[in-house]
Amino acid sequence: MSLRWRIALALGGIAALVGSAAAVGSYVATDRQVRSELDRSLLQLEGRINPNGMREGGELRTQPPERRSEEGDRDDLRSVGDGCPTAAVQPSDAAQVVRADGSVTACYPDGLALPVDDGDLAQAAEQGAPRLRTVTIDGRDYRLAAISWHHGGVVQVARSFAEPDAVLRGLQLRLSALVAAAVLAAAAAGWWFAKHLVRPLERLRSAAQQVASTGDLTVPVPAGGAGEVGSLAASFTTMMQGLALSREQQKRLVADAGHELRTPLTSLRTNIELLQRAHRLPEGERDELLADVRAELEELTELVEELVELATDRSGADAVSEPVRLGEVAEVVVARARRRSGRAIELVEHHPVEVAGVRPQLERAVSNLVDNALKYSAAPVTVVVEGASVEVRDRGPGVAAEDKPHVFERFYRATAARTAAGSGLGLAIVAQVVERHGGRVWVADEPGGGARVGFALPVPPPAP
Repeated sequence: MSLRWRIALALGGIAALVGSAAAVGSYVATDRQVRSELDRSLLQLEGRINPNGMREGGELRTQPPERRSEEGDRDDLRSVGDGCPTAAVQPSDAAQVVRADGSVTACYPDGLALPVDDGDLAQAAEQGAPRLRTVTIDGRDYRLAAISWHHGGVVQVARSFAEPDAVLRGLQLRLSALVAAAVLAAAAAGWWFAKHLVRPLERLRSAAQQVASTGDLTVPVPAGGAGEVGSLAASFTTMMQGLALSREQQKRLVADAGHELRTPLTSLRTNIELLQRAHRLPEGERDELLADVRAELEELTELVEELVELATDRSGADAVSEPVRLGEVAEVVVARARRRSGRAIELVEHHPVEVAGVRPQLERAVSNLVDNALKYSAAPVTVVVEGASVEVRDRGPGVAAEDKPHVFERFYRATAARTAAGSGLGLAIVAQVVERHGGRVWVADEPGGGARVGFALPVPPPAP
């Protein structure tokens, strides 16, 4: 089921529930009001049946003669007629007078015979308060009022429920029609609302299907809609841009990797071809050729490892952050570099602090900085640790101004260093590690010639 139908049916269902509850409440309230009004109209007949009587303590008493009016006497006697106050019980469907001895006098010729119970006989004898009850005669319900008559006995007056029931049936039909109209209106409004709400989602779905079928991440994404729909469209656009950028970076990485791999592979192929004729070469040239092959293999191995690390970012998997003092990391790296290269490397540390980081990754970053300085400088190299920053200073050719913004990019090499060994990925790995730790990198000129390349990490706040 589509979202349009779901919203339309949901709003229609809500309207049905609310409308039904309101209709039932209105019907019940009206039913009570109508029946209460019927009872009230029956009880009001007591004043007409006993125009000169009054009730004291539940007992009907006749007013003194001096307090009766002549007009009241005439009306009272006229209403008695043939033993029943016929005029006083109008309008009614049936009326009769019940005496204490059980005799019954009908007020209407051929009228309905109303049921008499022991309560009516007792009321006729004691002249008690009016009584109301519902009786069924010939399959029809009547509301029966038994009213004590000051001439003696009880006057029974009955009115049918036909008229109140007709009013209630009409009300029921009108309420049903109103609820049905409200449900249809709510469903139509829900359909219209869903149509405008789903339209941006349908455009997003079409764009997603086009991307899935064509693989084109540059498909324009509609950004219409308001509220959450507009936010979804904006998020989808951002995701598409991120995917496009990621794909572009992957293509560039593959292209650059292919370019960088081509040189050592070509050299290896040439050397292997020469080794096929090694028996014709002098021993010195053969040893030199083998050493060249070994160097090319080492460079190729280093390049492949760095490519895998950059492409898969495996260095960040399962990494555990811990308190690390950069001076200790630099000591380990400098000692290892001195042992491998036999070069003079000076280490200086000021204001040692601990930072939160992954020790192996930080060692790799510092090691790449030191290797980069040793590669381009024959003079001693200095490693300066200042708090949460590490800077490696060399006396090499330095970095040209046009190359400084790009030295941390993958495979980038300065013009003056393109003939040197290396993959062009060392500083890119430094930038990746530092970015993962929330820090920053920089490159600057060393006074007197050379370069300063380093990074700084955030310093955690002091413990309270």
